[in-house]
Amino acid sequence: MNNDLPESDHIVRYVKPSNLELGRVSISEFKLREGREDERGVSVNWLEYYNNFSKEEQLAEIRRVSRLKLRKNGRFAELNVGEIKRLVSKELRDLRIIHTPLDAEGHFLADPSHSEIVGLPSENPEKSDLIAQMIVESVSCLHPGVAE
Repeated sequence: MNNDLPESDHIVRYVKPSNLELGRVSISEFKLREGREDERGVSVNWLEYYNNFSKEEQLAEIRRVSRLKLRKNGRFAELNVGEIKRLVSKELRDLRIIHTPLDAEGHFLADPSHSEIVGLPSENPEKSDLIAQMIVESVSCLHPGVAE
């Protein structure tokens, strides 16, 4: 059973440089990828998993265990769990943000803060775009992809 993250908590999603335009996150970051029927949700990391850490320490830990190629021009988009749910609730009732930790695998470290946004629409492109736009609107700030 995957637990829902508390509405007061925050998540970050790594956004590669090509999905940032004039400091704004592309809506494609919060949509299920076409042709990936096995994809359940959008991967994010739960900042408050590291609850005794400062924001910089939380981000440093997430960078350390990341399975993505982090780039200097990439950014971590920060969002509040409750704000996302409030913004999309009129359009989408099934959206959940759940804790889905990853075990160590091959040369990858365990990622205990890994979480997912699930319940995103996949059948209706217009609704998918609308929900993704609402989630993008809830981005509160962008953090460097690589520590400076």
